[in-house]
Amino acid sequence: MNKTETLTKEEKLLLLLQMFIERLKKSDFAQDKIIRYIWLFCVGYYIKYYLPQSKTDLADRFTIISMLSNALKSSSPRIIQHLGYEHEITFFFRFMIHYAIDNEEDAEGVYLEERVKYEKAILLDQVIATRKKRGTRI
Repeated sequence: MNKTETLTKEEKLLLLLQMFIERLKKSDFAQDKIIRYIWLFCVGYYIKYYLPQSKTDLADRFTIISMLSNALKSSSPRIIQHLGYEHEITFFFRFMIHYAIDNEEDAEGVYLEERVKYEKAILLDQVIATRKKRGTRI
């Protein structure tokens, strides 16, 4: 892939997810742990890159599944060719859907936990920026 070509956030998600899956598989983690880590990765990606542009404040486990589904659906042939084997992502995607449905409380809990962390970090950055403008110490 040419470095000058820009990737959409969906394409970036698929590429990062593929690298993440490969590393997790090399780690010899159990498959259920891998699925949970992939879920955490997708939640983090959603919060960082999709939530700020979201028109609604409501999100749940199916919002994360929709994000991944849209990324898979809209992935361009060049990304599929670059990945070489899209079946790996779709294989784990199937398990993630089952994880989100079968572990509702845990899946929602991961999302809420990570969202709180993200919002705290944003608020802290705003406080620091405000104090720097005023010249006061933190």
